[in-house]
Amino acid sequence: MKALSAEEVDRAPFGFWYHFGLQHLPGRKHAEAEVDFFRAYDMDFLKVMNDYPYPLPEGVEAVETEDDWKRIEPVGGNHPCWDKQLTALSIVSEEIGREALFIETIFCPWTTARRLARTGALQRAREQFPDTLLAAMENISTSLASYAKEAVGRGASGIFLSVSAASDDVMTEEEYRAWGRPFDLKILESVKDSPFNILHIHGKRIHFDSLLDCTATAINWSHTTTAPTLKEGRERSGKTVMGGINELTAAHLSAPEMREQVVATVSEMGRRGLIIAPGCSVPTDTPARNLHAVGEALAK
Repeated sequence: MKALSAEEVDRAPFGFWYHFGLQHLPGRKHAEAEVDFFRAYDMDFLKVMNDYPYPLPEGVEAVETEDDWKRIEPVGGNHPCWDKQLTALSIVSEEIGREALFIETIFCPWTTARRLARTGALQRAREQFPDTLLAAMENISTSLASYAKEAVGRGASGIFLSVSAASDDVMTEEEYRAWGRPFDLKILESVKDSPFNILHIHGKRIHFDSLLDCTATAINWSHTTTAPTLKEGRERSGKTVMGGINELTAAHLSAPEMREQVVATVSEMGRRGLIIAPGCSVPTDTPARNLHAVGEALAK
């Protein structure tokens, strides 16, 4: 909490995450994997991954036509589609909720819409029937905002909102103001009173300044592959930043090199307003010794 408030700390807190690939299993199995992961590396917080699918309209295998997009309706926070993940969150809360903060991962409406659609269908919808797509995006954001509230109700201290559209590789800044920002802000606003909300700007060539006025308490991006630097990002955002681990090399470095990354980050940044973390998910084949090296470096 002191790190989130940019106060003096005894050491920078740390955490990391990856995709467990357990979306074919019950929520209890997912929770057990998350808690075991948290305890194995003695992290200071847990970001719970969320890989269970958002529901398609009944009878639709992949969204493609304008009629398909029109059939995307709001899904309440207590809808059965969330059951497995909410079960996992409740168990995580029971297991570690008294000793550490944990946050729920939510993928932004643009990412969600892309995952529902056939390849290229999202872009075609934006060009051919934009009003219909905007209505569908509004419904998806309403659903995810409702779910975010439910996740907090299960004990989460906030959300990790992964924003994929704020990138020149996806759309321009002007386009993002219409197709991404209103929907992303709606989700963050729904849990604005939570103490630990993270804005994750995903990808390269990101629009870093597009969401700096949001209510998130920390910001995360892959600062080793896209501007700004971690230090510049803290100065520009005025928020606590999360970084220091290059997720692209985490699986290939030695443990001493991982420790050197962490030490170099703290030496450059100081300990205020900093949480040591990767810029995105670390690979699932990252050696355990490399991940243990993060906590070891901070302890020293």
